[in-house]
Amino acid sequence: KEIKFEDGATVKPGDVLYEIESEPYQAALANAKALVAKSISDEATLRSQLTLASSEFERSKSLRRSNAVSEQEFEEARTKLENANTSLESAAAVMESNRAAQRKAEFDLKNCSVRCDLRVPGRVSRTEITRGNLVVAGQTTLCKITSLDPIYAYWDVDEMTSLGYRRKIFDEKSLPNPRGEQKLACWVGMKDERKGSDGKWPHPGFVDYVAPEILRSSGTREIRAVLSNPEGRLSPGDSIRIQVIKGPSEAMLTVPEIAIGSQQQQKFVYVAASKDGKKFAEFRPVKLGPVRELEGVRLQVIETGLEPSEAVIVNGLLRVRPGSEIRTE
Repeated sequence: KEIKFEDGATVKPGDVLYEIESEPYQAALANAKALVAKSISDEATLRSQLTLASSEFERSKSLRRSNAVSEQEFEEARTKLENANTSLESAAAVMESNRAAQRKAEFDLKNCSVRCDLRVPGRVSRTEITRGNLVVAGQTTLCKITSLDPIYAYWDVDEMTSLGYRRKIFDEKSLPNPRGEQKLACWVGMKDERKGSDGKWPHPGFVDYVAPEILRSSGTREIRAVLSNPEGRLSPGDSIRIQVIKGPSEAMLTVPEIAIGSQQQQKFVYVAASKDGKKFAEFRPVKLGPVRELEGVRLQVIETGLEPSEAVIVNGLLRVRPGSEIRTE
């Protein structure tokens, strides 16, 4: 019947979005009210009949003791009372049915006004229908509303990362349980944003949901964070970078990611070694940890195989071979 919003507008909880034709529902409500009124009248009549039948039965029972009425008359009074009871119970059931129909008619009429049912303000999409279109309950999509403040961020973590967090939460007690009252802090950044001077992305939030299981098809667990978004800078569907607190700071040995080589399943670096006053490339197998990013540079954490005092070859790697002489600057 009528569209009450502008495409792409911000809507608040309870705002009317659509008005649909209400005349059939008004008629259905009027009919339901009439049936309820009739049920009330019928019940009152049957209650009076029950009262009369009860009185007649008590009178017949008293007279039967003195044989003032026949057995047949006494049984007729008993049957009349039982029938009155049955009719009243049936009328009560009909009344409940009619009252339920009235509540449904009131609900249907109320829903002729389609409202925003979000608990927070959101942004509405373009309308999927125009005035005069037929709307089928449960089938027709009218529009879509997305909440903007707060906004949710979703990502997946691999099983090993999940196990590392569980160790810190349950064994080391260095992190709060995200399913408890104290939440894990996180920071989100969009593709065109950089980390601040504190090394964190510009949009803070906290983890409010951890999926109960790891999907065996992907070996990952879904995580969700909630973030404040008062200006609407973050938008549903954005690709983001996520940073989650991982306990107390730890000293890690890192090298630029480009310095890492691969030989089948083995990862390695070339180290600048000295012998007889000359420097040469030494092949060094290493065990890798996670990758970290600092000021746009991707740094690979080295868990074993390298000492902090050793120099790693970064440039000219295509020309480097184990034992070849190198020149450093």
